[in-house]
Amino acid sequence: MAYNAIVKKETINAIIRTASEKVEGKIFKLPNNRLLDMLNQGEEKFIPVTDAKVFCLVTGNVLFESEFLAVNKQHIILIANHLVTQ
Repeated sequence: MAYNAIVKKETINAIIRTASEKVEGKIFKLPNNRLLDMLNQGEEKFIPVTDAKVFCLVTGNVLFESEFLAVNKQHIILIANHLVTQ
């Protein structure tokens, strides 16, 4: 079966917080959707993250880096666009 439609998604630098880790990486969302819309969609249980860095919340040290990481939506406490402070 061939697909004729192509869906373009926006790439966002995001921070995802779980109970014991912080994940920084790139996520992809539909242009007119909010990050909250991604969490509320019931059919997908995971959010794909590329170029992920996972940090320990206690020490702040990098636990590991991965080209691809699937984050379980039920474990997400906070999700936000990556903010750059100067």
